[in-house]
Amino acid sequence: MYRALSEQQDEALKDLPTIQAELEKAQKKASSVKREHADLVKNVMIFEAKNEKLLVMTNNATLQVKVKIDLIDQLWVEMDEVKATSEALRGRMDPLASNKEATKEELVSIKDQLLVEKDEADKWSRLNDELQAQLNSAVIEWDALSQEYTALRSKLKATSIDSSNVEEMLAQYKADVEIVEAL
Repeated sequence: MYRALSEQQDEALKDLPTIQAELEKAQKKASSVKREHADLVKNVMIFEAKNEKLLVMTNNATLQVKVKIDLIDQLWVEMDEVKATSEALRGRMDPLASNKEATKEELVSIKDQLLVEKDEADKWSRLNDELQAQLNSAVIEWDALSQEYTALRSKLKATSIDSSNVEEMLAQYKADVEIVEAL
């Protein structure tokens, strides 16, 4: 959305200098034609004031003045069209500029939200790493205890086998002692 608005604004901005240049050109031309018109009107008045013979000449000048007036009117119409186009472009630029500002504010807000979420994710990641380390430590400790248990169990079995032998030997000793005492 931001890119489309930016492109529309850029397009309007590209056309604006051209239109302004055309407007200035038309204004200069209108100003020049206005001066010529004023000079021609001045000449017409002078010719009418001098005498009747010059009336034919003034009619010619009047025709030129009329052509110039028509040209001035045409230039004014063109200038009004250029002004209208320029105003329309300015009218399009204002909403584009406000949309651009709103979009910038929205992007800043989203960026802030993303930073908060990133910080939260980093916090959870660190906690996960700590718990993983604790779990690995517990697994290693469990394995060590399991090995120790297996070693003690095998010793216990070996000892219990030896204790039954000891009991048999003790019973044999008792029997031998009784035989010796009986004698």
